[in-house]
Amino acid sequence: MADLPSNEASSPSRIVGSDELHAVDVFREDGINRLMVKSTIFPQILGDRFTIYAEENGGSNEMDVKGNSTPVDFLIKATALGDLVVSSLVFQAFDGGIKIDKFLGLNSSLSNGVLIEVKSEDVVFRFLPITNTIEFDSLFAFGSGRSFELISASGNDSMVSRFGPELPFLIKTPGTYATDDYIKVIVQDDLRSVARLRFLAEGSVDL
Repeated sequence: MADLPSNEASSPSRIVGSDELHAVDVFREDGINRLMVKSTIFPQILGDRFTIYAEENGGSNEMDVKGNSTPVDFLIKATALGDLVVSSLVFQAFDGGIKIDKFLGLNSSLSNGVLIEVKSEDVVFRFLPITNTIEFDSLFAFGSGRSFELISASGNDSMVSRFGPELPFLIKTPGTYATDDYIKVIVQDDLRSVARLRFLAEGSVDL
């Protein structure tokens, strides 16, 4: 085989493909050779966006329920419309006198905690149970799109906690796996004294 032209040979500053014909420039960063690329962001059709509340079997999205004797499941299910490309998960709450070391406005932490379970592409992941207000931040609000906010008001205080991973995850369409993908929130304590607690997922539908 003929010798390659010197400007096409692989080196610390250039990489050639398997055909040894085309070369690309690279730059050195933190001891690693990185490709120089141009990324393009494609617009997303607004109509493909979704916001879905987790609901119990009766169709309610209000999590102020009695779950200490029998845990209550709130589900976001896979949909036949297409794969759900989930970009964030959000808790939203109203309660009087929210305390960071208790659970919202209650006078104590929870015994068992609120559990979030995600089955994405047939793999199950569980967050650690949330037993007090600050754990909505420390145990749930992760990722580049994370947020956690407490607002004190003359009426009910509010809390919003967002899990926003750098890359979205998928809830595949029903029938893809033996057990369908899902997002589940399990209430394992008596939350009937909480003014309001809801959970939702946001993202787009891959039609």
